[in-house]
Amino acid sequence: MFSHNFLIVLAAVSLAYIGFNVRVPLMRVVIGKRMSKEELSTYFTITPLFSIVLPLLASFIAQESYTIDFVVAVIFIIIVILILFVIKSIVSLTEEKHTTITSHIPFKEYSKLMREDRSELILPLVLAVNRFIFGTSFLYIPLYFTEIIKGSLLELGIMLSTETIAISLASPPSKFVSDRLGNVTTLAMTRILAAITYALLYFIKSPVIFIIVNWVGTLFIAMDNVPEVSLFSKMKTANLSMSLIDSVSTLLAISSPLIALIIWVNISPASVFLLSLLVIIPSAIMFKYKHL
Repeated sequence: MFSHNFLIVLAAVSLAYIGFNVRVPLMRVVIGKRMSKEELSTYFTITPLFSIVLPLLASFIAQESYTIDFVVAVIFIIIVILILFVIKSIVSLTEEKHTTITSHIPFKEYSKLMREDRSELILPLVLAVNRFIFGTSFLYIPLYFTEIIKGSLLELGIMLSTETIAISLASPPSKFVSDRLGNVTTLAMTRILAAITYALLYFIKSPVIFIIVNWVGTLFIAMDNVPEVSLFSKMKTANLSMSLIDSVSTLLAISSPLIALIIWVNISPASVFLLSLLVIIPSAIMFKYKHL
């Protein structure tokens, strides 16, 4: 926050990134096992709303001082931690009489279950590849928006806030479609639609239109929340499946900045968005498991 030393900044960001990503698979499994699809839809609709004003606030403060921006972020983190401790104590009291002990499944047992049902291995890997491709494709969206499209910091804040709105609005239609077409079909279709949408950014030069198209792409991306959590949390290998998605996509993403940079420098910055079209290939594989 206060240091200009590259190694210290790198270490701080790395630790924050590790801490955030360690909790994601477990959190999604926990909420998936405890909530119905209707409750998941409500959960993914309401929770993003708390983040709508934060990008605007951050971009506004950053125009004055980045240090103040970080201080405000730390204050919010402390408040959230205190709230989590309060929630934890309330949940513990309400669940004392309903606590069930989940038996630990050894890794060998996980491997056996995956050999018996290959879909529990293939689907997480396919989704991991999709995340890697998408992550590479829109890794430099903020930089592209400000440097190439010449959008202001305030417009960037607006774009990030509209992404949050899209994430919130995505859950009801996602549940509606997945109830009728199935979780896997919904995941495959929304990935393909998102791939096409992000590829359209290649042709856009206006900040306003860029924000709109990015909003639509985010909407399709966010439509994976309900069917993905609903599908994988019910699997026998739920914990491992969710971890595979995050771990493999993160491992692959190590090369994302380099791939995106090579395309940015040697072809054109806009060409990075065309990478998203590659998502169509692994997404098509998913239709083979549409019965799940």
